Amino acid sequence: MSASKAIEPDSNPAERRKARRLTPDDKVALTATSGGHTYACTIEDISLDGLRLRFHGALPPGNLIALDHPIAGPICGRCVWRDGNVMGVELQIPSTDLERVLKCICLLL
Repeated sequence: MSASKAIEPDSNPAERRKARRLTPDDKVALTATSGGHTYACTIEDISLDGLRLRFHGALPPGNLIALDHPIAGPICGRCVWRDGNVMGVELQIPSTDLERVLKCICLLL
């Protein structure tokens, strides 16, 4: 898979993303876990700072979420906004894991 479209950071102050967003060509499925329950979702776009996820059914409750991809592995995040069945997730990345997260993003795209 490759990223077909890059979205530049928005000049609107309400837009909180600082990094360039990438939109996958194909749907990238993830498993999200929150509160002991598992949810199916796909990536709408991704950046070094976070993801926009579309959930297939109910959204997870609460703010903390664990994401898992069969190849890229696990990543933790925090819900920063919700709109319908779409959620913005800020990645919670220790600086020691930055290289692993970059590899995960490459695998996801």
